Amino acid sequence: MNISDPFTYAARYCPDKCALIYDDKSYTYGEINRMINGVANFLHNLGLARGDRVAVYMANRPEWILLYYGAARIGAIPACIAGAYKQKEAKEVVNDSRSSILLTSETHAEQIPDRSDIPFVKTIITIESNEDLQSILRGEGKDPIPLTTNTIGEDPGSILYTGGTTGSPKGAVLTHRNIVYSAQNVAYHERLVPDDVGVCFMPLNHVFAQCHIMNTYFSNYATLVLFQAFDMDKVVSAIAQHQVTRFYAVPTIYIRILNAPETVQKLTSLRYAFSGGTSMPSETVRQWIEAFGIPIHEAYGMTESASCVTFNHLFHHKIGSIGTPAGIVEVKVVDSNDNEVKQGDQGEIVVRGPNIMQGYFGQPEETDAAMRNGWFHSGDVGLFDNEGYLYLIDRIKDIIITGGENVYPKEVEDLLHEHKAVNECGVVGLPHDEYGEAVTAFVTLKPDMTADESDLIAFCKERIANYKVPKTIRFVADLPKSPQGKILRRALRK
Repeated sequence: MNISDPFTYAARYCPDKCALIYDDKSYTYGEINRMINGVANFLHNLGLARGDRVAVYMANRPEWILLYYGAARIGAIPACIAGAYKQKEAKEVVNDSRSSILLTSETHAEQIPDRSDIPFVKTIITIESNEDLQSILRGEGKDPIPLTTNTIGEDPGSILYTGGTTGSPKGAVLTHRNIVYSAQNVAYHERLVPDDVGVCFMPLNHVFAQCHIMNTYFSNYATLVLFQAFDMDKVVSAIAQHQVTRFYAVPTIYIRILNAPETVQKLTSLRYAFSGGTSMPSETVRQWIEAFGIPIHEAYGMTESASCVTFNHLFHHKIGSIGTPAGIVEVKVVDSNDNEVKQGDQGEIVVRGPNIMQGYFGQPEETDAAMRNGWFHSGDVGLFDNEGYLYLIDRIKDIIITGGENVYPKEVEDLLHEHKAVNECGVVGLPHDEYGEAVTAFVTLKPDMTADESDLIAFCKERIANYKVPKTIRFVADLPKSPQGKILRRALRK
């Protein structure tokens, strides 16, 4: 079993099927498989072997995909470094992965750590300046000899780093089985077929783009339109040009599109929309349905689960829910003693199944803490309703304790999103002499709309208990976010 196998099979059965579109160039499954074989040989000749780590540090581009699958094909493990990282962040993750080769691009030249700071790295390759690699990527020369590595499902297939929103990033080791199972699970629940065309502008180092989108599309011989990042004009134009059927984004992108109503007529080919990365405000879903006539589907997943844990179904979609357990993945909600709570009660979401990571690379204590009693402990608070649908309440570490009462930021954020003037918001607890922590909201307003602190506080007081109402509302031009678009509450606290 190997995560690159779909290209081997596609090269036999549908070699001329379009696999990837990037800018004005398209690639067939046969072409990509040939280049993957070439990259595999190139890396093998550099001394990379089964079980070795190779750091991939660049923004989205076709070469990222070819290097990822080429490394996996020989049993090496791509360690996926966020293209948005700066030198200090990149150094930390490259060292954590103990990668022996660093693959990067010219655009990252100034951010590449000094050789003395990354002692495990023996070779740094800038893809544009390596003629052997460029020849492979241009498809020149004889067909490369396919390499056989006999990887098994339990072998590590990729190392994905957690976003670090609650601390230093940790390397989640996903096996080939984790990734293959997740791809099939997503495809089944989304009813993905080879005729589908999807977009990917989320960073490929992140689980949403890599597992939920990229691996799923290629495992099912569909077509992926890749972008380096989100550009409204480019993405909307490409959707119309390539008749894209499926749209994947984080809540921030959906909000931006809804704020540009002229895009509605340009997105008529879409028949499916999905949001990941962070919780979607229910009000945004309602507005999207009104504008486009289709819901925004949500699932629940994380880096450690290779994406999908639950799915909000096509046949019974519940706004505000993250769905029911997907496939043979098991999900429970437990108390602080790991006892399962009653239906409707809140507790920590725990998960087990064939998609759960092998562990955190080089961090056995962190792994043991997360994988207690055979279940992965998510750190998220949730509850099941009477139909078995899961609702995400918030992160345990983000709970605000004010005057002895627990406040979940997401509840306050969802309410603020219902106000007609609110564009985005983040809610945190800040130190307070009397209450311990004061509920504090950071808010951006929609274009050409106004509101003041008293307006929003009054809006909240009419709809939630007084102890949940923000004591202070701070209006800002923008909110701090991760490269994946997740609002960074820890940055707001600072």
